[in-house]
Amino acid sequence: MRAIGVCALLVVACTPTTTRPPFAPIPEALHAVINGRPADVTQAARELLKADTIPVRFVSLRDAFLETAEFAGTHRVRLWADPDVPGKSRVTIEAVYRPLEDPSRTHRDLERAAPPGSPGRLRAEQLLAALKDKLGVTTY
Repeated sequence: MRAIGVCALLVVACTPTTTRPPFAPIPEALHAVINGRPADVTQAARELLKADTIPVRFVSLRDAFLETAEFAGTHRVRLWADPDVPGKSRVTIEAVYRPLEDPSRTHRDLERAAPPGSPGRLRAEQLLAALKDKLGVTTY
């Protein structure tokens, strides 16, 4: 009986929640395998964006997710860092913008991939290049 109580307590104490958004990155997102743990990659990205004066709206080192505030109009950059092999992270960086405002729809419904040459896409490319330079990259 005591074992059942302990198991029940463990199940109740476990919170399988995440601070990552419920959606996946857009297909046009940038990808690379960066040499570093997901939390380290996320922290490095935060520091690089801060140095580049891009405001970070949300960051979670535990969940290895980062999202900037809007910049250059309605552009936004998001980073997901997922574990690959030990000591490496599979990094996805998406650049999106909202071409219009519609209060009846969610922000994600209105987001589109930032076109090549746009401020969002350029910042995403610069961030990925800076992460590669700072932490190194692995090519399989």
